[in-house]
Amino acid sequence: MEILQKASEQVDFYKLRIEDSSWDYRGEPIKSYTQGFHSYPAMMIPQVARRLIEKYSKAGDMLLDPFCGSGSVMVEARLARRYSWGIDLNPLAILIARVKTTPINPSVLYHEYYGLIGRIREMPEDEVSLPDFFNLHFWFKEPVIRGLARIKAAINEINTTEIREFFQVTFSEVVRLSSNSRSGEFKLFRYPQEKLKNYNPAPVRLFTEKVGMSIKRMGDFYRACPTDTWSRVIQADSTKPVEAIEPGSVDIIVSSPPYGDSRTTVAYGQFSRLSSQWLGLMPGKILDLDSEMLGGRIHNHNDINLTSPTLNNTVDRISENDIVRAKQVRSFYVDLCQGLKNMADYLTAGGHACIVIGNRRVKGMQLPTDIIICELAQAFALVPQQITVRNIPSKTMPLKNSPTNVRGVLGETMHKEYIIILKKT
Repeated sequence: MEILQKASEQVDFYKLRIEDSSWDYRGEPIKSYTQGFHSYPAMMIPQVARRLIEKYSKAGDMLLDPFCGSGSVMVEARLARRYSWGIDLNPLAILIARVKTTPINPSVLYHEYYGLIGRIREMPEDEVSLPDFFNLHFWFKEPVIRGLARIKAAINEINTTEIREFFQVTFSEVVRLSSNSRSGEFKLFRYPQEKLKNYNPAPVRLFTEKVGMSIKRMGDFYRACPTDTWSRVIQADSTKPVEAIEPGSVDIIVSSPPYGDSRTTVAYGQFSRLSSQWLGLMPGKILDLDSEMLGGRIHNHNDINLTSPTLNNTVDRISENDIVRAKQVRSFYVDLCQGLKNMADYLTAGGHACIVIGNRRVKGMQLPTDIIICELAQAFALVPQQITVRNIPSKTMPLKNSPTNVRGVLGETMHKEYIIILKKT
């Protein structure tokens, strides 16, 4: 693969950084409408997405989020009367995003819910087939497995796809909350044996509680959602062109790409694995979703040129201590650069790409990803306009992570986000 290279003047993009506390939204609710349906790592808060959409687009415009995750940006686009595309590689994220952006009359959901609960409670256990996937009994206690199996079987009897998927999203959240994995983690860490002795989650009770709140949120969304726009999600790799989206057809891009490879930053694949296994969403040929995401595979670097002096200098400094880690870091930015090229191709002339990113640490050194993106973007006629720096008072990601994947070895994660505004020329 060869990344387009273009000679350009050296610009000090650090001068574009502006601290602005008005973007912090400290203490404001972040789970309005369908945003609170399902936990998901590193979600963009709705206030930031809404402000960017309203500032850089108008009603009727086409929005794209090429790293849409659970669809937070798309929900705000729909409410703001914008059409929207979303792309993500994670099948669970695609399911959640589709449900969050599909308005359903709450009366229909309540009617289906009462029948569903009746079927769950009356279903004889000997008529329920139990799942069989790797480490099932390691991650779930036997009574939990039987309870989840009853819920799943009852949901599968729903004929209407959008209603069935609505309840599957709640089921997915219950799977996560009733597993033996620590619910406050995004990576899979089993509770210690002492904790498991007295740990007896009740899946049916959890499901009942979660569904009631989800129907209420869907009711709010249904009443507020305009009927003259649509949202569509595509399961695809954002480092490759997506045929369904025509070049030059997108007016605005609002997205928060991964801050680094999933193995050492935010483990999207691990977070999704148990729910995906229960729902049968795991792709047959993909055993490790994290390895398929940005930076998941080390590239052959001999035929790849990147137009970022900051990146090249950063990688050189990392390689002084750890050559393998330096290659992993560079591979992430190779994939991110290809994603930027695709964004530029989708975007119409004069359109804006609004990218929200965090600057992670590797080997104790902070990577200036916002500056690297500005340098890379110029090769694709994306001109940096400004970088707004916001504090992260509330975000669905850990305050500490395990950068080496060694249990107990923690490093500080991001406390600031950088909102990069690029304009297509």
